[in-house]
Amino acid sequence: MQTMSVPKEEIASAMQSFLSRCSIVYRKVPIDPSFLELCYSEAKKRGYIAEGSEELKPLIPQGVAMAITAYAHLEDTSIRVWMTFITAAAIYCDDKFLKDPTSIGVFCERLLRGQPQEDRALDALADLLSVETPRIYPRITANLMVLSMLNLINAVLLDHQTLGMKVSAVADNYPMFTRIMSGVSELYGLAAFPPEVPVEAFIQALPSIMVFIVNANDILSFYKEELNGETVNYISLLAKSRGCEKRCALQIVIDETVEAHSKALRILDSDKAALDAYRSFASGYVEFHVALDNRYRLDELMLSCHASVNETVDG
Repeated sequence: MQTMSVPKEEIASAMQSFLSRCSIVYRKVPIDPSFLELCYSEAKKRGYIAEGSEELKPLIPQGVAMAITAYAHLEDTSIRVWMTFITAAAIYCDDKFLKDPTSIGVFCERLLRGQPQEDRALDALADLLSVETPRIYPRITANLMVLSMLNLINAVLLDHQTLGMKVSAVADNYPMFTRIMSGVSELYGLAAFPPEVPVEAFIQALPSIMVFIVNANDILSFYKEELNGETVNYISLLAKSRGCEKRCALQIVIDETVEAHSKALRILDSDKAALDAYRSFASGYVEFHVALDNRYRLDELMLSCHASVNETVDG
């Protein structure tokens, strides 16, 4: 068993503080079996999965977990189905590169040329980006979402290209640059808002929301990464770059995330629909990590199901 550099109790306390300061309640949302079956059926209907070519199928439950938590407030079922497939495809790209970097490497150029991809799952992603996203969202929102997903591909390629590269101490903003790319945070942040909400109502909050998305994932992943003895993650890299212990780096990331969340709430305060959408998304995004307990193991931390009224974020 790995020796944790930060004790379990200290991680639990830090996470509880993070949730309380953001006024987010620790809550487990069960997977909706009827929605899961709908997604399987729709994937077959669209040709995303077929007999003998079901690469995307085992990843659909994780996509469903995202759709029914972070995007539960979206009334249009077709948008939640789209989010399910987008999330499954994003996970697939990460996994696929480890086995076959070539097919991921040519994804962007094949997409731009309208050429078939090298497997059915990547064809599904191409369809989601070129056909489904522009069908659902206004032009500027759809364009930004497509670019965000293409940057995931670029981030995967960049990680491979720069493997072993020594990061300059002066380039302290480089880790966040690549983290934003790999986290698809622009797409997930934009998708929090129903298509009918005008882009000008929320676009100024997007940079803060993107920080919340990638940082919250790093915070909620920290326990399982410590259990696994992982050192190649944002919090570990931050600790090295600043010459501090991991517990200090974790607190720095928590403070940054709470500040970003608070700023997003203040920016959105003038539009009730946008504000309500983001509040629901932020809580649901945490619920997504709780739902995947076999991955994140947050239940082991025995976090409270109540937010402290003394530490809540203004807004």
